[in-house]
Amino acid sequence: MKATITNILKILVPIGIGVYLTWYFFSGLDQEQLNQTKNSFFNANYFFVILGLFVAFLSHLSRSYRWLFLLEPLGYKPKLSNAYHAVMAGYVINYTVPRSGELARAGLLTNYEKVPFEKGFATIVIERVVDVIMLGLVVFISGLLQVNSDELSQITTSLSGDSSRGIIYAAIVVLIIGVIGIAFFFKNQKFKKFCLDKLIGFYEGLKSIFTMKKKWAFIAHTFFIWSCYIGSIWIFAQAFPETSVITVGAIFGVFVVGAAAIALLPGGIGAYPSWVNAVLVLYGINFACFGIFIWVAQTTMMVLLGLLSLFLIQRQPKLSEYKRNK
Repeated sequence: MKATITNILKILVPIGIGVYLTWYFFSGLDQEQLNQTKNSFFNANYFFVILGLFVAFLSHLSRSYRWLFLLEPLGYKPKLSNAYHAVMAGYVINYTVPRSGELARAGLLTNYEKVPFEKGFATIVIERVVDVIMLGLVVFISGLLQVNSDELSQITTSLSGDSSRGIIYAAIVVLIIGVIGIAFFFKNQKFKKFCLDKLIGFYEGLKSIFTMKKKWAFIAHTFFIWSCYIGSIWIFAQAFPETSVITVGAIFGVFVVGAAAIALLPGGIGAYPSWVNAVLVLYGINFACFGIFIWVAQTTMMVLLGLLSLFLIQRQPKLSEYKRNK
């Protein structure tokens, strides 16, 4: 019962925060801005909207293909279609419990391509490490492009001061859990064997980044993926006269705050439009509906494609079932 309540809260709390932020954002809009938001869905140039969504789709397809490079050294060659379906299904599952999509993604590949879960998950961890490096690069470039460096430094200082206390508390909790886990590890032989088996598989998965044959292709796809992320924002901006003259610095700024919103809340609900609008205002663009529009467009695409992928991959027999019926 307690576990059920905890799982429900994991879903409801992030969504509740997002709903509150959505209400807070809309309550701060005047009537003119509300009308502007409504009209934006009728007046947008949908050539650029569709083009922006297509570029975003290419980034997901490229990520799926890049994943195969990490799995190949481990002796697994999944179908590109199954890798793509697992990636997209993972995205849509992330809209329920944040970061749960990575587990679901590895699980789907285990069921339908017989890739051991710990090895598949290890390659996903590698992807996340690469993503963090790329995000750091984008943040660095964004910082160089910002015009109001004094204000940015004040924000950074206040955030670091507020978060330092939370980091200390988190470290204490992790330390306590670690001590309990180590004690249980040495006292319970079954648990010890389970952990060692998983760690060995995980380690083999991590080694794939050093043993993969197509390193340059992996790097090229990585830059292509992130170029699509940032480029799609510029393309979306061309759909409205108010944002068509958006600067490179504003594009990078919008991407950084949007990525932060998505990392913190399911799909960035509530926070994404608000933070994007704050960046645009910093650059003298008073067009509050832009953040709302691109969030709705991208979220709609992700949910529809994710649900479709989840449906299609589950229409296939699991490998264990296939062998049983053969």
